[in-house]
Amino acid sequence: MLIHLKKASLNQQLAYTAAALCLTVSLALVVLAAISSKHLQREQQAEFGSALAHQIARRVSISLENGDLLSITASLQRFVDTSPATAVAIFDVEGTVLGEAGDPQEKNAGQYRAPVRIEADVAGEVLVTINTDSASAAHQRFVISLLGLAVLLSLAAYGAGLKLGKQLGNRIAGLARNLALEDAPPAATGTSELDLLETRVRALPMDLLRTRNDAEARDENYRSTAVLYLHLESLSGYVDTLDEKSLHRYADRLHQVVYAAAGFYGGELQVTRQFALAVYFSGPNNAGSAPFRAASCAWLIQAVAAELEQNMALSMKIAMAISQSELGIGDARDIYPGLYMQHTLDELQAVCASKPPKILLSPAVTEDTDIQGRLQLESTEVLDYSMLESFAGPYQDLLERQLQLILKRLMDPLLV
Repeated sequence: MLIHLKKASLNQQLAYTAAALCLTVSLALVVLAAISSKHLQREQQAEFGSALAHQIARRVSISLENGDLLSITASLQRFVDTSPATAVAIFDVEGTVLGEAGDPQEKNAGQYRAPVRIEADVAGEVLVTINTDSASAAHQRFVISLLGLAVLLSLAAYGAGLKLGKQLGNRIAGLARNLALEDAPPAATGTSELDLLETRVRALPMDLLRTRNDAEARDENYRSTAVLYLHLESLSGYVDTLDEKSLHRYADRLHQVVYAAAGFYGGELQVTRQFALAVYFSGPNNAGSAPFRAASCAWLIQAVAAELEQNMALSMKIAMAISQSELGIGDARDIYPGLYMQHTLDELQAVCASKPPKILLSPAVTEDTDIQGRLQLESTEVLDYSMLESFAGPYQDLLERQLQLILKRLMDPLLV
């Protein structure tokens, strides 16, 4: 039962849980009420029976003093006829019956005693028998009514839990659908919304979606920086052929592609020339060294552009090259690093002017440990640059997952 409930939908789980808790609490209260009411009822019956016995004892004490046994018997019969007592008997001090009325052998009866006094002496004892069937029946009806109320409350809790669980389940199922990747398996039958959401969250490449930069304070302008240079070949040809609106949409699409790829590896995007962009990578990062992150970002841009070209009328040819600078890009308070960076950008511009079909890496970049251990390169005749052929298996798989995430975001709907 517990295994079946665990696999049930969230609304069923909440409904059954709410009903079970409500029924448990209600039954506990019913048991407490039954015990307390029974105890109170017995105390009341004892007080009533004792009071009735003392009343009868006072009435018959005068007749007993006079020895009028017939009057005693008549008085006892009147008490049986007019009071809840089913039987009344009077005994002397030796236990001899002096008079009785009614049937003392009834079942479910309570007996109560009181002494008969003549002045200060005890002359006998009165025994009163009271039938408790009606009191027991009333107590039973009370308990049954409480049980019925407990069941009704449990049904109400079940309905409320079902409604609340359905609302929460729909929201959680919607979140699970939003988190589903294209290669995510379909939801299994009998799987609860929480299990589905947990499965989808575990399937997310969280190590790829967040950038973990070093939290230590550093002078970012004076550390080694990898530069990914992108020459926008197609854009230079469309400037004179597209209208302003189409050109703006095309440039916006290029921006989306480069910005999405750079976001995975902590790259900083800037426009450097009329038809060129640069993405800068510096500092430590869990994804790898700055040159390796630049190469990964370049591969993503090239792969995304190739996929988008299949669904749009315009071309997205981009020539890319990667080099390394000893300094960063600078800022408004320190222009020297930016000035120092210009010779690296000029070199990359010259390399990309040859329109290489693949990504080129400078000699300084190829000396990086991550580049040597994770990439397969081929030599070229362009300023001793090397050409990127492929990544090692695990890193290629990560790039493919990132590619699917970017395409899912950019291709629905296509803006170009």
